[in-house]
Amino acid sequence: MANAKQKNDNTGLVLLVGFVVLIPLLLVSLIYYKKLKDQYPEDEHAQRVFDTKNLYQPFLTAGAIILFSWWISAILSQMLPAAVSITIVATFALIILYKIAKSISSTYFGVYVDPENDRVLLPKDMANYSVSDYFSLKFITELGTMEEVPLSQIKRITRQGGKKVFIHGKFGSRGMSFSNKQKRDECLSAIEEGCSVSASLEFEAA
Repeated sequence: MANAKQKNDNTGLVLLVGFVVLIPLLLVSLIYYKKLKDQYPEDEHAQRVFDTKNLYQPFLTAGAIILFSWWISAILSQMLPAAVSITIVATFALIILYKIAKSISSTYFGVYVDPENDRVLLPKDMANYSVSDYFSLKFITELGTMEEVPLSQIKRITRQGGKKVFIHGKFGSRGMSFSNKQKRDECLSAIEEGCSVSASLEFEAA
């Protein structure tokens, strides 16, 4: 009975901590999203393509980090004073959660096509990272950042797997993922309309 009660208490505490962490996570996300909206306003020339279903991944990642941090804290508390272990784990968890909050914002902001200023803005594509980039922890430090690509440099557009769009040019290749074909085609249309006439659209089966 005592173990069952302790388990229920621990579960309740995890849920409480998760709820408390969720509030600042959403606040940071809203602040950063507003900053993006102010910096890249929509008008008759610019178009923003966003997909709310893409938010599932960053929110699930945030939840997984909270549970993982709780588990690590429990292990460290057996080797270190509880206050020390909680401080260490909380510091790293908060840094990563801050980056995830920015990732939520950039994911919701989506792709911004602005022909007037010759640019397309999209969430950072980490598929281009090299081994050295991973060793330098760019997958954490650049999480949630946006990247600008000149529309005039886009020379080829491909779509893959039904829900992915890739743009290619002097800048290399950049990918964008969507939860459905409708959003993918909306993005394709916006980029096609805004980029140079020399860009070509190709289709890949997988």
